[in-house]
Amino acid sequence: MTLRSVVFRAMVMLVVLQVIGFAADTGEEVTARASALVRSGKVEQAEALLREASSSDPSSATLHGELGEVLLRENKYELSVQELGIAVQIVPDSPKYIMALSEALIGWQHFGVAVDFLRAAESRIGKYPGYHYNLGLAYYNLDKIKEAQSEFQDALRLDPQLDRAQFLLAGCLANEGDTVKAIEMYRKLIKQRPNDPIYWIALGQALGQMGGTYGPEAVRACRRGLALRPGDPHAQFVTATVLGQSGDFAAARPMLEHLERLDPNVIYVHFELARVYTRLGERELARKETTIANDLQQKASEGSSIPPANQGISSAH
Repeated sequence: MTLRSVVFRAMVMLVVLQVIGFAADTGEEVTARASALVRSGKVEQAEALLREASSSDPSSATLHGELGEVLLRENKYELSVQELGIAVQIVPDSPKYIMALSEALIGWQHFGVAVDFLRAAESRIGKYPGYHYNLGLAYYNLDKIKEAQSEFQDALRLDPQLDRAQFLLAGCLANEGDTVKAIEMYRKLIKQRPNDPIYWIALGQALGQMGGTYGPEAVRACRRGLALRPGDPHAQFVTATVLGQSGDFAAARPMLEHLERLDPNVIYVHFELARVYTRLGERELARKETTIANDLQQKASEGSSIPPANQGISSAH
């Protein structure tokens, strides 16, 4: 090989390395700009920037992963799964992309797929508390309460301060009948995070189920949660239910009527309204609500798209 050919090959290699380095710098620059856009609230601009960049460099796990996370932030779950799936294919051992993909699958309500995916990734990220939390959340939404409880306990063993795991573990305990222990955990969470409305609402709901002398505290907790998130349908429904349990049917009525107007296909709202109307002596209105609820239940059993229960009232888990 002549000296000229050696020099030529060296120059070619230098150019290749420069191009590779430039591409890496460009990818880092794009993600930095996208992150700045997200921080300033310009999420759609960040998405557009990352889409263009990932189209130009389709083999970049970073660009697909960042785009997937931005889409996840926008609740565009199906699109997020597509982008994060590409990132995981390129970098299969990345805890960041595995976790984000599982969150997107859960947001997309593909809970069984999320369980299978996380189980397959256990050897790679099983040491992370977030892994057990996400797996527990998927089980919880599949109504596999015992499996969910075990995962939340594992998450808290690895990170005792993981408040969302504490919250859902309390939900598991309440579901299993240990309402007293659940109430204890909700009260602890409220002390830790007094401005999180979902903890107040959960406490109020659990206290309302206990009934009796717990009634006034249940109402106070629900009203505190509702004050923190006044437009939340789940908070309104739980508060109305607790008010009905405490005998304040007049206060429960307007909340339930508002929820009925908001989404007339939620069966539990009609059943609760029928109960409230009955206790207020509005027999005709009660019969009307019962008929609507029964019709919706019949449609649900026939495979209609009508929400079968309190689906449509966000629980904010």
